[in-house]
Amino acid sequence: MDFFLKSKSMRVRVAALIQDSKGKILLVQQQKKKSGYWLLPGGGIEFGESGEEALKRELKEELSLEVSHTEFLLLNESIDPNKKRHLIQIVFLTKVRELLPVLNAKEKAISGFGYFSPKEILSMDLRPDIKHYFRAKNTNKPRYISSPWVNEP
Repeated sequence: MDFFLKSKSMRVRVAALIQDSKGKILLVQQQKKKSGYWLLPGGGIEFGESGEEALKRELKEELSLEVSHTEFLLLNESIDPNKKRHLIQIVFLTKVRELLPVLNAKEKAISGFGYFSPKEILSMDLRPDIKHYFRAKNTNKPRYISSPWVNEP
């Protein structure tokens, strides 16, 4: 009963790790308040929708990308230290038919995109912060990653 009395928020998000021919990874930029940060493209899973269905829908809606193949890569979990918000991110290694996204004009949250090397990503404001995944030598095997919560300034 205590669960229903507290204001809590859990979000389940799917994300795509899309690489170009040089191994660079597609990230999208979002603007929140006065700062911008980067994240893997994707979005929330709707009730009754599978992770793969949600990923295909989000990539089509936001970036006009058509998914040709997905493979589970990692599960990332990030919890607010105050225990008020909880994010679970399911990341799929994703192949798309065309590598060049086209931003949807109606999508106000995304302000840009780019392909970046894992080395470049290490110095970026990436959310959730899964940069240690890109430092690892073996990034092919599925894994669970816990990442620290990033508070808005």
